[in-house]
Amino acid sequence: MDRKTTLRFGLILVAVAALAAGGGIYLGRKQTANVPVAAAPAVEKEQPKEGEGTAEDGHGEGHEEEGGEHGAEVSDLDRSVEELWAGTCEHDILHYTCDECRYELGAVKLSSELISAKGKPGVVSATKVQTRSFSEAHPLTGEVQLSEGRTIHVTSPLGGVVKRTLAGIGRFVAAGDVLFELDSHDVADAKAEYLKGIAALAHARKTADREATLFAKKISAEVDVQEAEARRTEAEIEATNARSRLLRFGLSAGEVNDLGRPGADPRGLLVVRAPRSGTVLEGHANSGEYVDAGKDLFVVSDLSEVWVWANLREADLAVLARAGGRPVAEVQGPDGRTYRGKVDIVSGTVSEATRTAKARVVLSNPVGSLRPGMFVKVQLLLPGGKNVLAVPKVAVLADEGRPFVFVHVDGDYWVRRPVTLGERSGDVVEIREGLTLGQTIIADGSFLLKSDVLRKKMGAGCAD
Repeated sequence: MDRKTTLRFGLILVAVAALAAGGGIYLGRKQTANVPVAAAPAVEKEQPKEGEGTAEDGHGEGHEEEGGEHGAEVSDLDRSVEELWAGTCEHDILHYTCDECRYELGAVKLSSELISAKGKPGVVSATKVQTRSFSEAHPLTGEVQLSEGRTIHVTSPLGGVVKRTLAGIGRFVAAGDVLFELDSHDVADAKAEYLKGIAALAHARKTADREATLFAKKISAEVDVQEAEARRTEAEIEATNARSRLLRFGLSAGEVNDLGRPGADPRGLLVVRAPRSGTVLEGHANSGEYVDAGKDLFVVSDLSEVWVWANLREADLAVLARAGGRPVAEVQGPDGRTYRGKVDIVSGTVSEATRTAKARVVLSNPVGSLRPGMFVKVQLLLPGGKNVLAVPKVAVLADEGRPFVFVHVDGDYWVRRPVTLGERSGDVVEIREGLTLGQTIIADGSFLLKSDVLRKKMGAGCAD
């Protein structure tokens, strides 16, 4: 496959992706000129270790680094926009205007039709570089623990033999799902008592109705009617008590009602269900094992919320006191996500063994990446930070370890520019070098532009 064919194939792939989202990379409409891009300072290129590639840039074994045989090639990230925009390509036209060659400059031609605006959805969204007040970050260590308000310890309601276990460790169960089945003599006796009770109640009701009829016909005495009514009341109380006992054991109202129907199972089988939705963290019920009443058999917890207990040294307590209120805290998860919550409880004592106190941070954990027992890094975000240039995290991409963003130049043209990153706070990141206040950049959807400009790393550069 020659170079041009490969380039066209790459363009088709990008165009198809954009069309599937509602348009092509370029639809031919111009947009007004925006703030010009200042020349970015050259950034020393980070060289990968020998024999290593990166998942980000798509390099693998068997591909020669650019300029390996043909001499060193300067990256577009190390050249100014003025220099990029002034050159011509092999087709003797301005390089950045060439539909086949502009990707070599890290440039993209993007129609305004594809950019989100107020009331108009688009494939990508643009934003301006703004200043943001970053809080002062105070580092701590902490441990993820269960949210006690969302955790249930399921015990055996009675002594008996575990007949079957239906919930394994790590499985998600909904409220009402069966955890295990227990065969208990107490349940068998309670069922028998209930069946006797409802039978006695039925007989007592018939007797009372018959005596009332005979009394109305002046065949029986009033005292017989009163005695029959007393026996019916007594039978109702006994049946109610027997029913309540079964409900306390864990049988549902429907299961108790079914006992009074023909063919009901009189055995002592008790189905124990999950009292709330959550993940099974512990399970100690093995089939055939005898368990005593009150033994802990399962721990079920809703892991969509967890607690992080941060360790506070004496100096940290002073910092926290100066901050006042409930400062925000950020936790870096193992998945690379930043989880944010507030300090809501600080322990009233300091441990004699560790000389630390504890601060609790309640965190939302929607994908379950934070697991109980994990050690994590915690950042207390204290007020009084500095104002810095900042952009959304989604705007920042990387090529061979070098971060960059797509910046608007003029009309429909955008180009990637290197940036030096600073601190991160929530969904934004500080930009220390490479951008100026008010520049327009691509935020959400910038990876689509990256796919276009890195085509030479997906086959075009290896086909010559």
